[in-house]
Amino acid sequence: QEQVSFIVERYFSSFLDCVHANGGDLSETAGDGLMAIFPDTDPTRHARNAVQTALEILQRTMTLNEQLQGTFESIAVHAGINSGLALVGPTKLEGVTGVRWTYTASGPVTNVAARLAALAEGEAILIGAETQRRLDGGFDLEDLGEQPLKNVEEPVRVFRLSVASSPISPPPSPYLS
Repeated sequence: QEQVSFIVERYFSSFLDCVHANGGDLSETAGDGLMAIFPDTDPTRHARNAVQTALEILQRTMTLNEQLQGTFESIAVHAGINSGLALVGPTKLEGVTGVRWTYTASGPVTNVAARLAALAEGEAILIGAETQRRLDGGFDLEDLGEQPLKNVEEPVRVFRLSVASSPISPPPSPYLS
């Protein structure tokens, strides 16, 4: 249990820097997953910032895997990115034991992003059609066609980001030495 907590904290702390550096915010974490949101009035900038963040997180993961080699088993990160309107704000949960407020993004756009992440394997970044449209080039994407996703009524057109062909310049991190 202590080792799992150490690994999650070490990696997620590094990921948080990537999210903030690209204008995003960490909406929530659950187990070994996290959701970042990138609110922006410019839909192109929103999509590019999300993709840039995912690329930087993959790079940070590879660096941390190298640093921790021999101490911990390497991890693989996979991401799902989707764009569109989402309900973002506080949600009140009220039960017999009390009240709890959370701040999150919800709606079909976040559901599809989570399903894309679940569909991704290894160190893949999968992108929905609206994000692909907003990127308007600049990244090498492979069209995977329409894919059925769990709890999503219609199949979704999915693209895989080619990590090798996409330039990234991650900001320095105090968590990487």
